Amino acid sequence: MVRMRRLISFVSIAVALVALALVLYNATLVDRKAPAVVEISLSAPAGDERIAQTVTAIDVEFSEPVRTSTVEARFRIEPYVAGAFAWDGATAIFTPSAKLPGDTEFSVWLDAGYEDLVGNVAGLALEPWIFRTVGPPLVVTSAPQDDVTGVAVDGVVDIEFDRLMDTASVEAAIRIEPPATFHASWSGEGVRLLFDSRLRFGTTYTLTIGQGAADTGGNRLREPFILHFSTVAAGLAAVEIVPADRASGVSVRTPVAIRFDAPIDPDTARAAFRITPSVDGEVRIVGIADDLAPSDGSPPAAGEADTILFVPDDPLAPHTTYAITLEPTVARRDDPEAVAAGRSWTFTTGSPTASGQNLVAFLSARAGVRNVWLMNPDGTNPRQLTTELAPVSGFDATGDGSRVAYSAGGIVSVVGSDGEDLVRLTADDRFEYAPVFSPDDRRLIVARRGVDGTDLGYWLVPLPGTGGEELQLVDRGAPELGSAGLGGEGIGGTDGLPGWMARSAFDPTGRFAIIVTAGGEVLTLEIGPDPFLGVAVRVPLVTDAAAAWSPRHEAFILAAAPADGGSATDGPALWAIAPDGSAHRLEGTGGAVGPISVGPDGSIAMTLSGSGDEAAGIGLLSAASITLTRFTPDARFDDRWPTFSPDGGTLLIGRTSLAQPDHADGIWALDLSTGVARQLSADGAYARWLP
Repeated sequence: MVRMRRLISFVSIAVALVALALVLYNATLVDRKAPAVVEISLSAPAGDERIAQTVTAIDVEFSEPVRTSTVEARFRIEPYVAGAFAWDGATAIFTPSAKLPGDTEFSVWLDAGYEDLVGNVAGLALEPWIFRTVGPPLVVTSAPQDDVTGVAVDGVVDIEFDRLMDTASVEAAIRIEPPATFHASWSGEGVRLLFDSRLRFGTTYTLTIGQGAADTGGNRLREPFILHFSTVAAGLAAVEIVPADRASGVSVRTPVAIRFDAPIDPDTARAAFRITPSVDGEVRIVGIADDLAPSDGSPPAAGEADTILFVPDDPLAPHTTYAITLEPTVARRDDPEAVAAGRSWTFTTGSPTASGQNLVAFLSARAGVRNVWLMNPDGTNPRQLTTELAPVSGFDATGDGSRVAYSAGGIVSVVGSDGEDLVRLTADDRFEYAPVFSPDDRRLIVARRGVDGTDLGYWLVPLPGTGGEELQLVDRGAPELGSAGLGGEGIGGTDGLPGWMARSAFDPTGRFAIIVTAGGEVLTLEIGPDPFLGVAVRVPLVTDAAAAWSPRHEAFILAAAPADGGSATDGPALWAIAPDGSAHRLEGTGGAVGPISVGPDGSIAMTLSGSGDEAAGIGLLSAASITLTRFTPDARFDDRWPTFSPDGGTLLIGRTSLAQPDHADGIWALDLSTGVARQLSADGAYARWLP
């Protein structure tokens, strides 16, 4: 009995030990713990763990491997974001299928019920994990700061962004005015602009980073960044040289001019100038006259002697490169200790033109100052015709192309197309603009102002040797003084013409004329037969364009709008204006602006204004059709100032960039049969085909 009790006791203990072993085994080897989220992170943070680039993935790390389908079914982002999952062990990687919108808050959710590999179920949902995408990139600091003065001319500009940027897009979006070439050096979020040559002394620069600048995620600036800074004033510096460095095709009759920012000492200036190959001539110390009125309201006059002017005794050699050297000895007239830095540059002459026939004339500032240039119809052999030191504001040519009349600084002159026989027409007591030849090439219409700025209207002026008296045609409407202030290629802010340019026209007989004043008033008048009655008829239109005579309409054609504003549909269009001043609108020409051209067959070419962001294009009203044809060769450019070739098959047009509407992008030839435009020059404006 005792043995039996001992056996039962032993068996009980053994059973208990086995049970305990089973409990321990179950507790240690069988997984009963539910999975959990350890961490959520962004694959592309933007300086903060909860700020995301717009191109990012969301990484969700779990405490252990999970059944992926149970997670993917319970995962969501609000606002909704489509995407796809990838897995790396216990980490889910959710990649949106498209770039996320910028500056937007998102919430990541994971509902309860996802499972690990043995079926343990997560009983708790994830608290929403909130993140925000970056907004547009920002400039956080710059050196120099905005409106700082006294910046060194050999200094640099440092710009720091709030994130890594797409360097190419930033560099392409940078504009500096006045122009200054540079190269960029990047370090992280910052860029340093190193200028290729010294900045100008005493000059205010405007640096703009346009909205095309983007970060590495493609997010662009919300608005342009603009920085103004001014360089330190120098004791003395050369601020303008003519001809410009490396200019080619320069006239053999050009002077050489170096203008400084203060009056200069004549003796040191003359001694500092050298030209190679050696050229006989006179070095003068002068002030350049123009039509810019002083700030005190006094009449314009030649400034103080701040310019070295070298005038050769004879024409320079054609197709020759000349080197100009300025020794570092030119002193200020009132301060001998202030001496300008030395400099050197070169220019290359072209060759004179034997005849102006079948050439293209245009305005260009490529040699430093805007002048009249000529080139072949295919764009080859560009050569300078006029050699003025004040910018040419407008020009016209005789019917045979043998002579050109032009205005520069308010002085009208006539020169042969070969550069010879230069004659100044404007007297010393006036300023004159906008010359237009009469059909017989014996007279000019010019706009006139007194030296004190008094408006003297428009005059008919006989050329030397033709006889006759000058006549006042209209007593009002001449442009204000200041044509020399129109920079570059002389492009104004509209599709039309600045008031200093020719806007008048004659009928083929020379008996009738139309004048568009600088203020946009349209007037017709009968000039002959004698005696001139001096009665101008006001046409109720307004424009900034030039007119042309259309034989098939027996009227002047002008792009204009009703002077009283008219109805909403009475915007700019082509108008036919009879010599007596009566006018009617040409149907189907709405949107016509700027100067027009009449072809040899009677077709009419015009500029058609763009709507919204649309580029301005060229319109053609064929003589054989009443339907307007529009040419838009390149939507990146505004096309302007059309003029027919002698055979009527091609239009010369000028182009300006939509991004820089006052910057010329060259002269182009538009083939009317194909609609294809071919570039003739990289610069220039207001081209016309000489007969």
